[in-house]
Amino acid sequence: MTFALSALILVAQLSATETNRPAPPPDAVHIVLYSDFQCPFCAAFAPTIRRLQSESIEGTNTTIEFRNFPLSFHPNAQLAHQAAMAAKMQGKFWEMHDLLFANPRKVQRNDLLEYAKAVGLDVARFEMDLDSDRVKQMIAADVAEGIKLGVTGTPTYSINGKRYTGTRPFDQLKGQLVKEQQRARAVAEITDALTSKGPSDAPVTVQLFLDLQSPVSPPTLGVVNQLLERYPSTVRLQFRNFPLAFHPDARLAHEAAMTAAREGHFWEFTNFILRHQTSLREQDLIAYAGTLGLDEAKFAETIGQHRYAPRVDADLQAGLNRGLRGSPVVLVNGKQIDGVPSLATLVENVEASMQAEPGSASQKR
Repeated sequence: MTFALSALILVAQLSATETNRPAPPPDAVHIVLYSDFQCPFCAAFAPTIRRLQSESIEGTNTTIEFRNFPLSFHPNAQLAHQAAMAAKMQGKFWEMHDLLFANPRKVQRNDLLEYAKAVGLDVARFEMDLDSDRVKQMIAADVAEGIKLGVTGTPTYSINGKRYTGTRPFDQLKGQLVKEQQRARAVAEITDALTSKGPSDAPVTVQLFLDLQSPVSPPTLGVVNQLLERYPSTVRLQFRNFPLAFHPDARLAHEAAMTAAREGHFWEFTNFILRHQTSLREQDLIAYAGTLGLDEAKFAETIGQHRYAPRVDADLQAGLNRGLRGSPVVLVNGKQIDGVPSLATLVENVEASMQAEPGSASQKR
């Protein structure tokens, strides 16, 4: 389903007012759908999308945003999309959406006017908007945005930014949404602030990608802590999960650390793990949570459900996207240092970062 697009669309003039879209609710699973009213695959997918709008999925707050993407080899698609946008201007987009997909062979101008009557539109206004520059610009803006994002065919949709192509049955799409909601919830609950040290406005950020079961992790954190002591107001440390596949207990240890972070005990729990790397069974982690005053039953339930596994995965994926393949890795304002660093190396990189910042390092130590 990869299609060529008309070059004429690429040079369409965009309307700035139409491209400034409101942000979705922060706790929502947000679907952005690129669709063509003359595409048979889009027609097959449309009932699934509409069902999402009417059914609650395990408490998931789902928002759906339709984007126009008429393909050049569908000669009637452009006019059909103009009809949908003209209906949108009177608050009847989805009603027109349903009629257009239900009647793919009847999209001539007279058909569209009949649809406008059927859904209760002001037909005179609809006919005027149908051919207006504003409506055409709305469609052109969607197409240009889609091309920029790499959309080449329909249907293409994203769930909180992760892109998919083709149709899906409802149950499969439901599974994707639930998984994304779990990821979004985990990332929202375990914020960077819960796994960091140092002032939030520090000019130098040290990101530490660490595997808590790796034998080289304790000395690495020790050196980084020395750096923080040397630069208490200059450096902020941000922990990043990077469990390696060949350390069998690492993933659960990281999930437990994230669970402790939710209760404000991340660093205490992390230090315990690094001191007891040979005893990281589930019962060991739960018992230590109890010594910190955490509810052991609740802690056990959370790690048993792998509630914060998506938070671990988010850090791991961020590292892989940067090309990281091992641990530890330290990033000093983005400059990568592989392996266990020396204090001298970290100091050298912090000083170099400070030289690039307004003001001197001595003023901010």
